[in-house]
Amino acid sequence: MIPIILLAAHLAVTAPSPAGRLQAGPPPRIRTLLPLAVGTGITVFLVLGRLSVALAALLIAGTAGWAVHGVRARRRAHRRETVTAAFLGHLIGELRAGGAMPGAVEHATANLPEDAPPDITRTLNRVRGHSRRGLSGARILVDDSSAVPELAGLGTLWSLADRHGLPLAPLVEQAQLRIDTRLRHRTATSATLQGPQATAVILTLLPFAGIAMGTAMGANPVGFLLGGGLGGILLVVGTGLAATGFVWSRHIIGRAAP
Repeated sequence: MIPIILLAAHLAVTAPSPAGRLQAGPPPRIRTLLPLAVGTGITVFLVLGRLSVALAALLIAGTAGWAVHGVRARRRAHRRETVTAAFLGHLIGELRAGGAMPGAVEHATANLPEDAPPDITRTLNRVRGHSRRGLSGARILVDDSSAVPELAGLGTLWSLADRHGLPLAPLVEQAQLRIDTRLRHRTATSATLQGPQATAVILTLLPFAGIAMGTAMGANPVGFLLGGGLGGILLVVGTGLAATGFVWSRHIIGRAAP
C-alpha cells in the first residue's frame, strides 16, 4: 500500500495539471516581449521610413529581449530552487527532532534568507497563518503551485502524510534530494556548455563582421542593406535567419541544461 501511495505522490508532484495547461494561455515571455518588439519596429519605421529596416529591427529587438528574459527567468528559477532546498533542509531537521509539521514550517520559514524570492516568502507566510488558525497549510502550497511550483510537491506530500499517517520526514528528504541533484546537474552542464554558448553568440554576430570587412574594403554594404529593394529583402532574410539560428541554438542548449 505504501509504495502505491509514494508512486501517487511522485506523479502528483511531477505531472502538470491538465486544467493548468488549458488555462495557461500564451507564455508570459511572449506577452512581455511582443509589445516591446513591435514598438521598436514601429519607431524605426517612423524614423527611417523603410519597412525592411523596421522588420529587421523588430526581429533583432525580439530576439535580444527573448534571450535576456530567458537568462533572468533561469536565474530566478535557480534562486527559488536553492532557497527551497535550504528551507526543506531546516524542515527535515525539525521533523527529525520530533516536531509537528506546522511548527516545523514556522521554524523553517523564520530561517529563510533575507533575499529569499518574494513569492516563496509570501506563500510560506500564508501557510504559517493558516496553520496558526488550525487550517490546512498543505492546501495553500498546492493552490499556489503556479506561482511557486517548487513548493507544490511539499503540499502534496503533506496532504498524503496527513491522510495516510505516513512519516513525513523521509518524503521531504527525498524531495530535497531531487532538488539538490537537479541543481548539481544544472551547474555541471552549464559549465560544460559554456563553449557551445560562446560559439552560438559568435556565429550570430558573424554577419556583422562580414559587413565591417566589406566596409573596410571600400564597399558600402550598410547603404545597400538600408536602401530598400533587393538590399532590404536580403536584410530581412539575413536577420531572420540569424535570429532563427540563435533561438534554435539556445533551445538546444536549454534542453541540455534545463
